Amino acid sequence: MAAVLLLVTSVAGLLFGQRGLYAPDPATMPAFLGQDALSLITGLPLLLGSMSLARRGSLGGLLAWMGALFYIAYSYAYYPLSPEFNALYLAYIAIVSTSLYSLVYLLVSVNAHGVQARFSSRTPVRLIGGFMMVMALALTLKWVSAIVGMLAGGAPPTRVQLVVWPLDLIVALPALFWGGLWLWRRQPMGYVVAGLLLLKATFVGITLVVDTWLVTLWGQPIDPMLPAYAVIGLGGLFFTAIYLRCIRPRGSRKSRAMAATPRGAVQVRHQGLCPTPGGWEQHQNVRR
Repeated sequence: MAAVLLLVTSVAGLLFGQRGLYAPDPATMPAFLGQDALSLITGLPLLLGSMSLARRGSLGGLLAWMGALFYIAYSYAYYPLSPEFNALYLAYIAIVSTSLYSLVYLLVSVNAHGVQARFSSRTPVRLIGGFMMVMALALTLKWVSAIVGMLAGGAPPTRVQLVVWPLDLIVALPALFWGGLWLWRRQPMGYVVAGLLLLKATFVGITLVVDTWLVTLWGQPIDPMLPAYAVIGLGGLFFTAIYLRCIRPRGSRKSRAMAATPRGAVQVRHQGLCPTPGGWEQHQNVRR
């Protein structure tokens, strides 16, 4: 459903966006047109391709599928929140809703320990997790300082800022930080969310670079955050490629052994201790 609606709204936006479908605001209309084009070129193929790979049992496909859903839900939240109240308003809401709840369903259904077992022990979790946390903290500090500065100076924020700040500070940046921290600590869920967050960061960064370029063509000043968007997009692409290459083939001996290890035993299996009712305190001490 999300894919069909994505196709319909993207084509309609490109055909009729400048003919009255979108508000004639040079600060927002180029971004919506850019999003429509990127949805057709990258978003829709990524969504359908990753779904097909996941159906065939590909872990990389599953992680990419979740990343595509998060990217679509995040990006299309701007349409109803900006708001673009037009004939496609309900379609925008349906895209965000179907993508978001599909992502939630996959997250609560996935076997995080099984995902962790499929990754090589040489996966650079500290490097990737560190990148995710640094990017999240840097953008958080940037947005918080801008908000505090406007509150102190009495300057009103733009309509775009009133949409970007809540989405980033409530949803995107906390998810990026905690996902990076979980991966840094080698927690099972960290291996699940790192892939989807890196992929989402890649495409959001690329989208923002394209949108910034289009906005300048409409006579608006260049966004000073453009270098940061480029770093997020290119860095996300680089670490996504590294991350997905660390997935072991399905059915390898080490993957089966780790997947069969009881919960909590992976960290201490060399000591021969697993969490049991009689030895839980000892297990916790070893983990610490």
